[in-house]
Amino acid sequence: MSSSNATMKRSSRALVFVMLVGVAFSILWPLWLIGTAALRTNTDYLRNPFGLPGELTLENFRRLLDTYGIGQAFLNSLLVVSIAMVIQLAIATFAGYGLAKYPVPGSKFIIGGFVAVMLIPGQVLIIPIYLLLSKFGLVGDFPGLIIVYVATGLPFCVFFLALSFRGVPNEVMEAAKIDGAGFFRTFFSIVLPMGVSGVATVAVLQFLGMWNELIFAFILLPDDSKTLLTPALAEIGGKFVRDQTLVSAGLLVTAAVPIILLIVASKYIMQGLSAGFSR
Repeated sequence: MSSSNATMKRSSRALVFVMLVGVAFSILWPLWLIGTAALRTNTDYLRNPFGLPGELTLENFRRLLDTYGIGQAFLNSLLVVSIAMVIQLAIATFAGYGLAKYPVPGSKFIIGGFVAVMLIPGQVLIIPIYLLLSKFGLVGDFPGLIIVYVATGLPFCVFFLALSFRGVPNEVMEAAKIDGAGFFRTFFSIVLPMGVSGVATVAVLQFLGMWNELIFAFILLPDDSKTLLTPALAEIGGKFVRDQTLVSAGLLVTAAVPIILLIVASKYIMQGLSAGFSR
């Protein structure tokens, strides 16, 4: 019986390994194709799209920077997304902490309201948000888009961090109170260090969502000098459908930051997700 169980376990591990290899291949293969295409001339690419580059070149990236202003769009995206993410985390960490560890009246209804808001499609909000920002003169500038990103991302941030902070033992917090620690001292010295994986997870998820967002960035920032990276690359992709090497270079540029961020924060993401789902 034990040998059959061992054989089944080995078979299960082998099956899981094969499935994981398949998932990894499905992710790495498109990245390989995009990366090699970005380093080729369009003539070389059309000769053999799936082959190895006959000659490596950085001409596509130079065209993106010099001709289409992708460098400025990249900096614009980095500025807007970073500021929005910092504001989101500053608000959501305290709100999640309060909902998780303090007897907030109607906390269940508040969290339920956040979940309900998260179910509303973003496209439904385009017209009312545009009219509201237009009334206050915020259309066409970064603060308006930052406000939209913060407002639309806060429900998920607060909901996720409230679940994460519930895992902090109450005994540890009680011990800190006995030692004379107040609200802020307990939060920064006890709760935040113990919930850092959840904070890092929600930071990465929100950063990726805002970095890849297109509709609001396209509508609220019509000025070319203030355009973000995703709308700029979408416009290039629409104009140069046949120049796949230029489009691939643009895709590689916009994917570089998320890939680096996921590699650096992968450990915290796995810890945060496992902690959130276990609540």
